[in-house]
Amino acid sequence: MAAAAPRFGTFAGVYRPVFLTILGAMFYLRQGWLVGETGLLGALAVILGAHLITGTTALSLSSIASNLRVRPGGAFAIIAQALGLEAGAAIGVPLFIAQTASAAMYLYGFSEGWALLFPGHPPQVVVGVAFVLLSFVAWRSAGLAARAQGLLFVVIAVAIASAALGLARPEPLIAPTWIGAFEGASLVEAFAIFFPAATGIMVGVGMSGSLADPRRSVPRGTLLAWGTTFAIYTAFAVWYAVVAPVPELISDKTAMIRHALVPQLVLVGLLCSTLMASLSSLVAAPRLLQAMAAHGVLPGARWLARATPDGDPRPAVLVTTALASLGLAAGSLDAIAPLITSFFIMTYLVINAVVAMEQGLGMISFRPAFRVHRLVPLVGVAACLLGLALASPFGGLFELFIVLAVYGLVSRRKIDTPWETVRSGVAVTLAAWAARRAAHIDRSERAWKPDLLVPVATAAQVDEMAPLVDDLIRRTGSVRWLGLGPRAELDAALPAVVARQAAAGHHAAQTRLRTTAYMDGLGAALDTLRAALFPPNLVLVDVRKVSDDEIAGYQQHCAFHGVGLGLWLPGPDGAPVRGAVAVWISDRSPSWELHLHQANLDLLVLTGFLLAQARGHRLRLCTVVADPEQKEPARAFLKALVDQARLPAGTTVHVAVGRFAELLPEAPPADLHLFGLGPAAPRARLEQTCAALDAGALWLRDSGHESALA
Repeated sequence: MAAAAPRFGTFAGVYRPVFLTILGAMFYLRQGWLVGETGLLGALAVILGAHLITGTTALSLSSIASNLRVRPGGAFAIIAQALGLEAGAAIGVPLFIAQTASAAMYLYGFSEGWALLFPGHPPQVVVGVAFVLLSFVAWRSAGLAARAQGLLFVVIAVAIASAALGLARPEPLIAPTWIGAFEGASLVEAFAIFFPAATGIMVGVGMSGSLADPRRSVPRGTLLAWGTTFAIYTAFAVWYAVVAPVPELISDKTAMIRHALVPQLVLVGLLCSTLMASLSSLVAAPRLLQAMAAHGVLPGARWLARATPDGDPRPAVLVTTALASLGLAAGSLDAIAPLITSFFIMTYLVINAVVAMEQGLGMISFRPAFRVHRLVPLVGVAACLLGLALASPFGGLFELFIVLAVYGLVSRRKIDTPWETVRSGVAVTLAAWAARRAAHIDRSERAWKPDLLVPVATAAQVDEMAPLVDDLIRRTGSVRWLGLGPRAELDAALPAVVARQAAAGHHAAQTRLRTTAYMDGLGAALDTLRAALFPPNLVLVDVRKVSDDEIAGYQQHCAFHGVGLGLWLPGPDGAPVRGAVAVWISDRSPSWELHLHQANLDLLVLTGFLLAQARGHRLRLCTVVADPEQKEPARAFLKALVDQARLPAGTTVHVAVGRFAELLPEAPPADLHLFGLGPAAPRARLEQTCAALDAGALWLRDSGHESALA
């Protein structure tokens, strides 16, 4: 039976690797240079700025890690669980590159310390040999690396103590230089070079797949290591300022060794610290790569996701060491540090943004055991943006390009995120906010769209009305099918049409009332739906299935509730396609003036426009006048309506003189005719109109909330 993968606790799995990574090359080899170039106050400002970014990120990371089951992959897993696999990969790939490059950077620090012992050894050879040895350790197992860290943690603690006790040496202390001359680097350049000193907080969460209790260990270990190292960096800034003059700090990168109580202990600490920081990166980076591969977001994912029975991701280790070997070509610690700065800050920016988003949404599911104030992630976002803009604007652009490229490539692969993300919460929260706003704001004419309520009593009615409904809601509308009556067939027909329309991208829903009193059912539905986000504003009725009394009932209910009404009669079966929708405007003689609201016109024009657009038909505006002298004013009115209502360029107008009923058979052909609905609408008269036109017709009455000119 295969041995179980090692499971580490807070100290061994998080605190120790984070501590060792942060107190790496920069602590021994560049902090003195920082104090010499920028002065004590400048150095403290850089240290505070760097740790402000990593500190807020550590708090945000701890908060979000205590709210979910941290999956393997550390920051990738956290971002992917919040924003989806695409966003997780977009940040995970640059973070992997940064962690891999960090391994090379720390080895250059190791070579500077090694040069004190063996000045004649070529730095590239020293770096290469150390890299091969560390790669072998990372290849063997994380457990072996952890045991090596345990021994060397003690060595480094002794080295730090020896350096601090250098204050007890007989040499007199000197007055600190508060503000440096900035001859070799500006404050911003010094920040860009020194910032990687603080970038070890992700190492612990990167081991999340090997932790016994990541929800507990990540916050405790990360924050404790961050606080400890921040205190050490701050204290040693003062230490450097009082033990060595500025020229020595600038020219001698190993000043700490020379001023320690036992210099050899600090040298050993430097060598061990840089080796362990590099090893920590070589151990964490493959686990990040393996976690991304396990979700299929990388090429060669099946191979990269493999692991030994002990849980060691050896294919990912191979790729990591290969990429790290390329990083060795940078040539020096100072050359690679600014690039790492931009990669890490971008990752920290996203983590803070995710927590700020989670807090802002106020979702019940966000219940972290470790809570932080709302200002923490917001300050983190601001600090990251400022640090990125000042320290590495070019690196930030390069990083942004990589993020967008990876996001686009992963999105094209159409990978389903196997868990709920905060993106759904964003959509729900925005919808709830919009609903609350809409509940207190009257819908303006400019916001009008057809929100249909379609009462039906049979499955055949559903099938016959569905094409007309599809055309009306195709652009931005919605429909709620209202099943009335006891017919069991509606129980299957309504969900089927709703599912089809939803699959087509329309907003569709259904309500089922098994009442035989259809008018009571309609009234109850209108009352109930009044509080909906988009309550019905147009009731669409199949006239063939209702009596004159029921038509009158529909008119009464719609007038009472302030919604529009549409009475529909289909054309005869087998009617030819004429490619036109005709809108009939009532005679307005002698006053042909356009107004924002026009009775028996606004809903007609808007509906005709939607139907013509959906069907790809020509729109025609028609009217009949009794007085021949009104023909030209009527034509001018229709043309002005086409212009001011911004109807399609191919819209035509038609004006006839005479009696409406007598002229219908001679009307220009159309597939559907739209008319205004008067107070009396006997079904026989509606049927006669359809027969005269040999086409379908739709009678509409405005609700008073539409405007064709809005």
